Amino acid sequence: MARFVTVSDSGQAQTSATFGLKWRRRDSYDSPAMRGAFQDWMVKRYGFGELRDMQEFFASRSRVLDAGCGSGFSTCLWLTPSWRVRSTTLVIGADVSDAIDVARERIGETPLTQFVQSDLISLPFGGAFDAIIAEGVLHHTPSTQRALERLVRHLHPGGELLFYVYRKKGPVREFTDDCVRERISSFPPEEAWEALRPLTRLGQALAELKTEVEVPEDVPLLGIRAGRYDIQRLVYWNFAKMFWNDSLTFEENHHVNFDWYAPRYAHRHTEEEIRGWCDELALSVIHFDREESGFTVRALKG
Repeated sequence: MARFVTVSDSGQAQTSATFGLKWRRRDSYDSPAMRGAFQDWMVKRYGFGELRDMQEFFASRSRVLDAGCGSGFSTCLWLTPSWRVRSTTLVIGADVSDAIDVARERIGETPLTQFVQSDLISLPFGGAFDAIIAEGVLHHTPSTQRALERLVRHLHPGGELLFYVYRKKGPVREFTDDCVRERISSFPPEEAWEALRPLTRLGQALAELKTEVEVPEDVPLLGIRAGRYDIQRLVYWNFAKMFWNDSLTFEENHHVNFDWYAPRYAHRHTEEEIRGWCDELALSVIHFDREESGFTVRALKG
C-alpha cells in the first residue's frame, strides 16, 4: 500500500491519532445494528431511494475516490462482495490515519479496490476521478474549505462530488462543544475515550427518563424552536451532545460521542458558507440535504 503521509500540523496529527483509535475499536461500530442504522441514514441523506440505487450510481463510474475512508465503515455499506463481482469500477480508499490498514483488512485489496494512506491535501492523483465521496471528513481537516478545493482538483470535468459536513448549532451547544473539545483533545486518545464515558452515561440517564417537555415559543437567543421534545433530545441538540440510542450498545453510543468531541478539528458550518464555496469552485449543486446534524451535498464539477 502506498503511503503519502506528510502531516506537519499538530491538530491534524491529533485528529489522525484519534480516528486511528476509534476505527481500531471495531466492537464499538461493527455490529449489524450499527451498520444498518448508518446505511439507512446515509442512503437517505445522499438522495438515493435505496441502497441499490447508491450502488448503481458508483457502478456507473469508472474511478471512485473514497476520501477519508477511515476503516471503510461507510464504504462497506455499498462496496459489498456482490457489488464487486459485477462492477468494473476502480475504487480507491484514502485516509491519513492508520485506520486505512483496518479498511484494507475489512474490505481486501484487489486490482479494482486499492488503498492509500494520505491526507487530503497531499493526495497524488490529479483529475483522475469521476466520483469522489467524502463522508464526514472535510470538517476534520485544518480547513474545510481548503480540503474541498483540493478534492475538486481530483475530479474530471462533469465528475460528481458527494460530501457531508457538520452544521453550526445554537450558541450554547457551540460553546459546550468547544469547551469539551478543548479539554479532551489534549488527552491521549485512550484517555479521552475513558474520560468521555460519564458524558455517555448522562445521555443514557436522560434518555431513560422518557420525559417530554413543551417549549411554548421560539427562543431565538438560544436557537431553540417551539415544540415538544424528549428531554434527552432537547439537551442533545441545544446544550450538549450526549448521544444515546436504545437500540445500540453502550460502546456503540460511546463511539458516537467520542467521534464528536475527541478530534481537535471538527468544524461546523452554515448553508451559506457551503453554497458559497461551491459557487467559487464552479460546482453545480444537484442535491442538498439539511439535518440538525449537518449538510449532505452532491455537486457536479463544471
